[in-house]
Amino acid sequence: MKLPNIKHKKLILGTAILGVTLLGGVALAQEVQRTVTLTYPVVEASLNPGEKSEGVTRITNDTDAPLTFKAAVEDFIVTDSLGTPQLLPLGTIESKYSGASWIAVYPSEFTVQPHQRQDLNYYIQVPANARPGGHYAAVVYTPEVKTADKGTGSTVNSQLGTIFKLIVKGPVLEKASITNFLAKSFQEYGPVKIMTQIRNYGDIHTRPNAKITVTGPFFNQTYTLPQHDVFPGAARDYENFVGQQFMFGKYTAVLSGTYGFNSVQPLSATVSFWVFPWKLTTLAVLIVIAVILLILYLRKRSRRGGKKEEGPKVQNPGVLHEYHTPAE
Repeated sequence: MKLPNIKHKKLILGTAILGVTLLGGVALAQEVQRTVTLTYPVVEASLNPGEKSEGVTRITNDTDAPLTFKAAVEDFIVTDSLGTPQLLPLGTIESKYSGASWIAVYPSEFTVQPHQRQDLNYYIQVPANARPGGHYAAVVYTPEVKTADKGTGSTVNSQLGTIFKLIVKGPVLEKASITNFLAKSFQEYGPVKIMTQIRNYGDIHTRPNAKITVTGPFFNQTYTLPQHDVFPGAARDYENFVGQQFMFGKYTAVLSGTYGFNSVQPLSATVSFWVFPWKLTTLAVLIVIAVILLILYLRKRSRRGGKKEEGPKVQNPGVLHEYHTPAE
């Protein structure tokens, strides 16, 4: 099947673990894990208003029991600074970023046999009057796991899904800036944590590409900023640990990078900090002072002891004269 302008990424979300709790009686509880592999969990498409597209995603059942799923399309937004998608029922998000109504998936309900896979077809229809910019939705697969013990049944559901990042072509605003670039001004030991926050003020998600260069006494290293999507209206936090355990002196960290799909724009920021192992340094200075005082004391004592061993010196001890009595 031909997939125009569709980019697939395999196993980006890794393996999804579906937890199922089986309750039997009052005191008995048993936990069973269902492992499912979702192929192509992220779909990115750049389409014109009125354009159609389609593709395939896949679910593999890695367990020894059949699993039944229901598929539904929901909008999502990102409101936190960790990039966590928040699913919303159809029609509850403002139409500016909505994309759920453009997507259909077939089959909408299916059973995957043990160690088998199920292909699902998705269809995208962009309205002719669609607003240029980013539109976001997810096809959510909810497993139905029903168990019964002594006539009592229970169902516990988990969800996994395929994320759709749709960009409608046309004039869009791409604008992002670094809102935080922080490090502790003073730290006793390394490594030093540098916090970066980038906020997206544009109409589509962006994926900054940046590096942090840290320079200081006998130290010069470059670190890559993790690559994450920053969604419209949201900020994204990044963490980098720089340096090593023993560092000494003033250091400067410089962030330099770019963002933007249609037009590449710069990002830059600078922060300085000190690393000084003051406890260890203070202890070393005290030890040095103690050694110097001990050496001075021993030298002084040695000189005193040397004088006692020599004994008193007799100056001009005198001459013994022999006297003779004159003869009578």
